[in-house]
Amino acid sequence: MIYDILTLPAYEFLRNAFILSALASISFGLIGVFVVVRRIGYLAGAISHCAFGGVGLGLWLKKIILLGGFGLLGKLGSPSLKNLSDFIDPTWTAVGAAVLAALLIGVIRRAFAEREDTLIGIVWSVGMAIGLLFLDKTPGYASSSSVSSYLFGDIILISRHDMYTVAFLAVLVLVVTACCFKKFQAICFDEEFAKMRNIPVNFYFQVLLVLTAITVVLMLRVVGMVLVIALLTLPGATAAQMTRRLGPMILLSIILCFLASWLGIFLGTVFNVSVGPMIIVVISMIYILVCIVKTNFLRLCRLGRSAGQTP
Repeated sequence: MIYDILTLPAYEFLRNAFILSALASISFGLIGVFVVVRRIGYLAGAISHCAFGGVGLGLWLKKIILLGGFGLLGKLGSPSLKNLSDFIDPTWTAVGAAVLAALLIGVIRRAFAEREDTLIGIVWSVGMAIGLLFLDKTPGYASSSSVSSYLFGDIILISRHDMYTVAFLAVLVLVVTACCFKKFQAICFDEEFAKMRNIPVNFYFQVLLVLTAITVVLMLRVVGMVLVIALLTLPGATAAQMTRRLGPMILLSIILCFLASWLGIFLGTVFNVSVGPMIIVVISMIYILVCIVKTNFLRLCRLGRSAGQTP
């Protein structure tokens, strides 16, 4: 019955949301585990705010070119200007800004280790400020839903083009991670050992940051910039409560992200509330439940051992 409903043309938006969340869950769960194990959630936060600077730049360019603001390609409203404006996608400018931020953060960590937190905090705030300044100069975007969709997510209203973009970026993250998996594992669990094995730690850490940047951009349309850190870290943190082996941890993280996304979309649609926050509430409840079950299980195990040792 659910399949019959989703195949109706009127429910294409909901079908696209389910497909996009399934595709994005692979990247979220995969990179999220490395973020949790390496404890770089604060770096992901800085990258997400810089990505919003790219969103502001993309929206500004799109609108200014459409209005002929640069005196390009003829008079206002010409077909050439319209085509060029359609070609500009804020998602790709966000990717560029996020990758640039990841590279900059990598340089800061190597060159200014003692002041790393302060300098990354500056990058965090400046990236957000740049995005807001571009939005201030973007005609008609002061209270646009396009802006709020990047801030708070709007997975229900994603287009087929958005879905293709997410699919491409998800495959890119998956392929690069598969090629560098052993190196990522080494730098996340034992960086000193990796250096002894002559693994270029700084290079692979930089690659991991770039993949994190791409994953952050994927999340902007799912849960938005405000909640991006939660979806990046909670599935991995939940999986880490269930196993200490990296392979099973990644698989569990992807499954948890997938289930939370689908359940969040379903509940958000049923109760007519924002889907992004609902996804975060669902994965948060799963995390709390797993922690409670694990704590009680360990307590019972300790009691069992104590009872067995009692003469």
